Amino acid sequence: MAAVSGFAIVASLPAVALAQDTQPVTGGTLNVGFISDVRTLDPLQSSQWTERQILFLIFDTLLETEADFSLKPALAKSWEFSDDGKRVVLKLQEGVKFHDGTPFNAEAVKWNLDARLDPKGNSSQLKLLEGVKNVEVLDEFTVAIDMKEPYPPLLALFADRAGLMASPAAAKKYGSDVGSNPVGTGPFVFGEWVRGSRIALTKNDSYWQKGMPYLDGITFHDIPTNVVGIQRMAIGELDFISQLDPLDTRLSKASPDIELVPSKGGVWYSYQWRWDAEPYNKPELRQAIAHGLNRDRINQIIWAGQGKISDSFTPDGLWWTPTDLVHYEYDPEKASKIVADSGLKGTTIKLAAPSGDTLRRFAELAKEDLDAIGLNIELEPVPQSDYYAKAVSGEIRFTPMRWTQRADPDGLIHYLFSSKGTANSTGYKNDQVDKWIDEARVISDQARRKELYEKIQRQISADLPYMPVGFSVEFNAMRNTVKGFAPMPDEIPRFRYVWKTQA
Repeated sequence: MAAVSGFAIVASLPAVALAQDTQPVTGGTLNVGFISDVRTLDPLQSSQWTERQILFLIFDTLLETEADFSLKPALAKSWEFSDDGKRVVLKLQEGVKFHDGTPFNAEAVKWNLDARLDPKGNSSQLKLLEGVKNVEVLDEFTVAIDMKEPYPPLLALFADRAGLMASPAAAKKYGSDVGSNPVGTGPFVFGEWVRGSRIALTKNDSYWQKGMPYLDGITFHDIPTNVVGIQRMAIGELDFISQLDPLDTRLSKASPDIELVPSKGGVWYSYQWRWDAEPYNKPELRQAIAHGLNRDRINQIIWAGQGKISDSFTPDGLWWTPTDLVHYEYDPEKASKIVADSGLKGTTIKLAAPSGDTLRRFAELAKEDLDAIGLNIELEPVPQSDYYAKAVSGEIRFTPMRWTQRADPDGLIHYLFSSKGTANSTGYKNDQVDKWIDEARVISDQARRKELYEKIQRQISADLPYMPVGFSVEFNAMRNTVKGFAPMPDEIPRFRYVWKTQA
């Protein structure tokens, strides 16, 4: 076998946090405000972004992601690949227990992966893990994973949802209700979930990483809008809010007790439609919308001109960042002509967006642009709690959307653009793209993978299942008593490393 990585955990804090604040203190409860659409706290079924920031506290992953998207040990303290790349052996931390007192070991890892791979389980990660052929327990703290082909994205998946380890005993005890009774090995234990109000977590006093966590608890409070959240933060009810756009930050700047920390790279925003259904299956309509949207104006109004307009869903600086994508210049005259020539003038289109959210502003701005080129846009508000599930299921046919990056390109590209992708909510299907995606995910040669991902991204930009807008500029707002926070490229706050100077 060829050793790929394997080293001990020597520090839990991100390097940025260590550099900024070197004296953690213990105690206190962190109060986080968020626009909640949490549906389940079962990591095997989770698909919402908001759920991940809570799941990453209750559960540990097999590996962890660093701020540069590199991977470090977590519940797996080392790993080793076979020479043919089709088998990886994980050495696990010893002495770790789930919150229910049952042991974390190789059998628990096998149960977690087998449950995700069981088609009857309908796990949200089933298709991401389809390259896994078999999971074998070698001894109490060693597990081997055999793959159908070499599968480079696997370790990155183990640093995300697919690597969150849940208690098999709790799954058996709670059955279909385990999503309301989550049990992991993480630094915080599930306390209560008052739907529509809050989710409370308490410190795991028996946490396996010595000295962690610092906080006594974390409570997530539902807020209707970020503006309300900032107002509650100003009077001390909340300590932290993420995903603020520049307009949202105006109130926070008026308070000397609130600090703004920019996000790392931004979230990708776009408009998506049902590529395979009327009227969006008409290339002329997709091109008219692409030329009719004034992305610079959107940037100026929503991001104060500080966002980055992009033709890609991949930000600059990653090894799979593409070149030579199709560019759809804002040209309302051209868009109007396409609409008129193709007989689409006056076509009524419903544009859905959640209320109380930045996406609603995207919808309002798109309506102004697209009405002006001869379409008839009807805005369709959707409750925040229903929005994402309806969008991913394809029930919503036209909507603004946002996604965060993954540590490996397969994580997002297969997820969104493979015809077998779990979140292929556009119905996009291009047999050649499918072939390239399947080929790229089993190749170890990064240069060859880059070639394939460039082809994939060029073809997607031509086919237009999404119209990219660009990457946001967003901020995390926190009271100045909050320390140890470091933004991550996947935009998920890692509250496990945070402490408060005044409990």
